Amino acid sequence: MSACVVTMCVCRGVPFETVARMAGAGLTFDQIRARTGCCGGCGTCEPYVRLVIETGAQALPLLSPAAAAAMLARTRADRPITNETGPGRAPGA
Repeated sequence: MSACVVTMCVCRGVPFETVARMAGAGLTFDQIRARTGCCGGCGTCEPYVRLVIETGAQALPLLSPAAAAAMLARTRADRPITNETGPGRAPGA
């Protein structure tokens, strides 16, 4: 049996290839989120999108809930979360 991989934001239908290309062009997480809508639906793809931005990988192994939470905690550590900004967004971003 083959391992499960995640290759796109399912809610918005955005392939991680697109995210990697945008990150390679210098766009930030917030800019990619605003332009693609990724991480704005169910939010499940956020740890994957952040990994794509960090690593350039376009097919990622399915993360356990604990691994996804750890990834978000690590990458959001300096990003306050409020009702106005939503997950992963800083005020004024």
